[in-house]
Amino acid sequence: MKLTKILDWFDGLLKVGDFDDVSNNGLQIAREGDDVRLVAFAVDGSLKSVKAAAAAGAQLLVVHHGISWGGGIRRLVGGEYAVVKAAMDANLALAGYHLPLDANKKVGNNWEIARHLKLAKVKPAFPYHGNVIGLVGCASRSGEFMIGETGISLRCGEKVGVCSGGAGEFAVGAKALGCDVFVTGEANWGEQVAAENVGMKMVCAGHYATETFGVKALSRELGRALGVKTAMV
Repeated sequence: MKLTKILDWFDGLLKVGDFDDVSNNGLQIAREGDDVRLVAFAVDGSLKSVKAAAAAGAQLLVVHHGISWGGGIRRLVGGEYAVVKAAMDANLALAGYHLPLDANKKVGNNWEIARHLKLAKVKPAFPYHGNVIGLVGCASRSGEFMIGETGISLRCGEKVGVCSGGAGEFAVGAKALGCDVFVTGEANWGEQVAAENVGMKMVCAGHYATETFGVKALSRELGRALGVKTAMV
């Protein structure tokens, strides 16, 4: 499969051009040649994930947290140098998709979490940088659901807000929307206090854990749609 075809497919599915994102979404490290036989997926564009993708024999690594943000990489030193060098030594391309993979209804982190939690009547919520990236829904049954190592107890009918990653800033907004529970990855101390002040029950299930959902779904969808071999690393 051609690398350019895969990247075009990602752009179309995730509607990358619709997002004002601090992440430079899309291809961030190129490779020699355009043939891709295996696409690896990970949450972070780290040295560990690059080495794991190379060991798996991948030609492309797709991540949620890429290595190029805002004005891009200004100096190739330290960790940035190590990641880029490892990718180039392995002739491994790297692409990152941040907000587009949080918000996408088909494969996004938040909609996948909603499906995992068995939420019904799901609607988009929580605007960020001009885009709505999270959601609210109602628990369709009572039970305890695991995200990573965190158990989330829900009662049937409870209204639940979901926004993956570091989205504690939306806890107060979730309360204003009538949520009984707000699920995110992590929150700073001020955000925790603000949630407590308005009586918002907030579950911080881990930044990484809440953002495995999207990359796994994107991996499955790529394999299904284009027939490309994929692997989680």
